[in-house]
Parts: sequence; C-alpha cells; structure tokens
Amino acid sequence: MSGFALRLMRESVGLTQAGFAELVERDLATVQGWESGRRPLTALRATDLSRLRAELLARGASPTAFAALRDCLDADLLITSAVETGELVTSAVAHPLALAVHRRDFTNLVTWPFTGETPSRLAGLGPPAARRGPSPDRPLLGAEVRERFFDHLLAVADRFRDEAHAVLRRQAIYLLGFDEREPTRQWLRDEQHAALRAAGRFDTVPSWVAVRSSAVALAQEGDPEPLAAFVARGLGDDDQDTANVNYWAYWVGEIGDTQVDDRFMTEVPTRPWSGALLLEHLVPRVREGSPHLALNAHTLWALILSRPRVLEEQPHLRTQVGHQVERVLDAPGPDPATKQRLAGVAYAVRLARG
Repeated sequence: MSGFALRLMRESVGLTQAGFAELVERDLATVQGWESGRRPLTALRATDLSRLRAELLARGASPTAFAALRDCLDADLLITSAVETGELVTSAVAHPLALAVHRRDFTNLVTWPFTGETPSRLAGLGPPAARRGPSPDRPLLGAEVRERFFDHLLAVADRFRDEAHAVLRRQAIYLLGFDEREPTRQWLRDEQHAALRAAGRFDTVPSWVAVRSSAVALAQEGDPEPLAAFVARGLGDDDQDTANVNYWAYWVGEIGDTQVDDRFMTEVPTRPWSGALLLEHLVPRVREGSPHLALNAHTLWALILSRPRVLEEQPHLRTQVGHQVERVLDAPGPDPATKQRLAGVAYAVRLARG
C-alpha cells in the first residue's frame, strides 16, 4: 500500500521515477523497489521518510495524502505480519488487530487490494500516469499472499474466542468478509449461527458485536439475510441503538479519541459530536440493492432520532437524504422494517425543512 501511495504522490507532482530518485539522492532501482513493494518503505528510517515527505510536500504533494502514507505503512505491517505468521498463530500479544479499534480510513487501506476502491484521502491524486503496457489501478497481492493473509485471519478468529481478545477477533472477522473463497464463507455462516446461539438477548457488548461482525462480513459476501436478522434482533432497544451509533461515529472520526476496546460503544462520549460526518457517510450508502441497506437505514434513522438538529444544521445533506430515501422507498427491494425506518427519516426531513 505504501509503495503504491508513494507512486501516486510522485506522479501527482509530475515527477518521473528517475527525477524522484535524483531528488532524494537514491538510485532508480531503489525508487522502483519502493513503488513495487520489493523494497518495503517500512524498512526506511524515520529520518529518510521525513526526507521523502519534505521533498514531495515542497513540490505540491497533498498533505492529506502524505498523512495517509503513515496509515499505509501500518497497513503494510499488518499484512506482512499476517502473511509471515500464516496459520501458526501462537500469541495475540501486540497483534496489529488487537492494539486499537480501527477506523474506516485505515481499514479502507487494508482492503484496497481486494476492493479496488482508492481510499478517499488518496482519491484526489487521480489515476496512475499513462505508461507502456498494462498498469495496475491498485496495490497488487499475489494469490499465495492473499491466501496466507486470509488463512491467518481465520486462524486468529478460531483461536482467540474469549472476551479479552474481542477486538482482535471482531476485526479479523470483518476482514474475512473480503475473502471470496467458499470455505471462508461457510465458516462465516457457521460463526453467525454460533454467535446467535451464544448471544441470547444481545445484553452484553461482546455478544452484540460478535453477531454484528459476522453478519456484516456475510453481507459483504453477498448474503444480506443475517444482517437483516441482526438489525431486527440486535437493534431493538435504546442501549443497542446507542452502541450502534457510537460505533459508527467512531468509525467515521466523529469520536476522535482512539479506543483500545469496545466499551466506548455503551458510554457517553467525553466530547460531544454533531453527527454531520456520520450523516455524510451514510447518505450515499442508503441505496437500493445494497447488501448493507437494513443496517445503514436503521443507523440513519437512529442518528436523526438522537440528533434531530443535524438535518437543520446541514441543509445540503438534508436535501440529499430526502432524495436518497425517496428513491429507496420507491424501489421494490426493502423489507417492511427498513421501509418503516426510512419513512420516519422522510418525515424528519420534511419537519426540518419547516
């Protein structure tokens, strides 16, 4: 990820590989190795990385994009660690998935090779420059590397099932949603059934997030039914809605403090958040045909219910919400519960318009 991001930043300021190599006083083969991943940027000293940063920023590279490079390095470390360890997982100590609850910006970097969707902080750099021969539009991972990465995640999720490793396991399960192999899909189905049996009434955060994670992963694989069932059973009271909205707010960056476990979902945030970022995130994701529609629609409804002023304070988003909801309500796909939530959102939009 970091090498591909470096390439995008170099090309965004009009530098060739040879020109960049001369600028940072390295040979061409070194720059080519950085960008291809053969010479990992993670091996560079902090001072060398600072030199790259200074030279690119001085020539107009995006500060936002370069800030993303730090997360790219962490994403590389996660994938490299997983590939090197494989299925031989013996300890969860200092595992990259256990150190903190990840946000969307970091997760989107980890999944970039699988989705092909350029992370938002790098999207403004544009496509790679034209060149002879085929040119990849994303970081590439070979088939063997992909298999070892997902095999590692399966081993982690299977081995560490106790509450003390809840964050590690949950985040591994989420990433497994990007594994297209049928054995992994079946494992996720079995996990969903087991989580439902163990969760009972979803009266604890660990049981609640375990069901949510496997349901979201299955929806990612094209099976939306478990997620719809989770919304029906797991978002049935105010406490569950609070946990859900708090998690989303953290995911998009509304809750700024880094969290190391899932307890923040049920706690009152130490700093108030407006809901504007979360509203902006949800609006385009409430769309017909989305495998996550039931969860996204419910979260949008719960956000507006808990922060009714967000529609008044964001008139441009309010208009988008109204249009999106109307389109989905006119489509034949949504289940009755989802339609009911969206009808409530539409009513709130009308009230906010005055």
